[in-house]
Amino acid sequence: MNEEQIQALYMETLAEEGYRPKMDEDGDIVFKSEGKTLYIRMYPDDTEYLQLVLPNFWKIESEEERELANIAANYATRVTKVAKVFTTKANTCASIEMFLPVPEQFAKVINRCVCALRNGAEHFAEKMQEMEQEDEPSEFGESED
Repeated sequence: MNEEQIQALYMETLAEEGYRPKMDEDGDIVFKSEGKTLYIRMYPDDTEYLQLVLPNFWKIESEEERELANIAANYATRVTKVAKVFTTKANTCASIEMFLPVPEQFAKVINRCVCALRNGAEHFAEKMQEMEQEDEPSEFGESED
């Protein structure tokens, strides 16, 4: 199958699964799941490679937050099957990357991949919240015994 045939197959499968896929100006497939925008990046030179991305789900607003985000991303990647969570300059993203030599197998993996991306983002957010709470002072303040 060539890139156009694979795009068509992915678009058709996503529509059958209840998503509303669209093609962007780069030839990538964009769709929403539970209010989050995801996209499948297409690689014409490697049609067996599948990359599903959940972009920019956590904005990084300071260098201190970047340090925490890197820790949380490492944690989320470690505890989530298949998903990679990583930081960019100002955001945090998640992706699923795999080889899919038989494009027709896409229908068998897409929902699990979308779920894994959400799980990765959730693990990341939970770890961020946990670390932020650890840094907050106690409501009683510090003891001066």
